[in-house]
Amino acid sequence: MNEEPDTMREWLELIDMSSIALPDDKLSECQFFLSLASAEKDRDKFRWSISAFFNAAYSFFEIAALDAHYRYYDPDTDKYIEDNDSLKILREHVGVDQNQKKTKYVKTWGLSNLTKELYELRKGNTHHSPMTITQCSEDLPEGYNFGYIKNEGIPALKFCREVMELIETINKGIGV
Repeated sequence: MNEEPDTMREWLELIDMSSIALPDDKLSECQFFLSLASAEKDRDKFRWSISAFFNAAYSFFEIAALDAHYRYYDPDTDKYIEDNDSLKILREHVGVDQNQKKTKYVKTWGLSNLTKELYELRKGNTHHSPMTITQCSEDLPEGYNFGYIKNEGIPALKFCREVMELIETINKGIGV
């Protein structure tokens, strides 16, 4: 094993800086999977892209809440300080709970109609059964809806675009 570096420069030279994701990485991930779904006519590939979008969106809220809880560090008290402005913005859309017994742990859940639906759809797809997608028109992928009853359900891309718009707005407001 190599000796430990002596200087900050030597430590920094050990780090692959390109491996560290940028702060808006989850925003970009959401945009990526929504872009894939927006061009995908095959139902299974569309469903998989939407599933990935849901997970990225959920992760965006979880990571944004975690970051807001631990945004600042006070070396004098050896404690983290919450970014109350960011938490206020997030709490308009998601509930945020920081468990005091677990360091660096935050849990979120949907509060607004849009985020409640997002969290429910994601939970069902992740924990219960694969997402059901119904073709409601020949205009694909726009004609795909969530659900299994023909000509009913939530238009999938319309819903996901609303979620994406919300994520972009929140991202601007909290400065992630």
